Amino acid sequence: MNLNKLFKKEVEKSKKEKMKEIVSALKEATPIDTGAARDGWTCDQNSIMNDVEYVDALNSGSSQQAPKHFIEKTLLSFSGIKPKGS
Repeated sequence: MNLNKLFKKEVEKSKKEKMKEIVSALKEATPIDTGAARDGWTCDQNSIMNDVEYVDALNSGSSQQAPKHFIEKTLLSFSGIKPKGS
């Protein structure tokens, strides 16, 4: 295996580990009633998603269990993640 392929493989491995770490943190920060929103977090290559229809409402502060914008606060707690735009 050449050095370039080895490097790409290690970068991909590191990226997958970081994505799993972020998903785990988001699950921990998501308030629980039925558990659907917490279980809704998934990652696929370069994207982290939650398709539960009310996750935006939770993030807007509809739950007393989590602060407003818990998603953004969780993401910004990781080094290297910065908001896009101003």
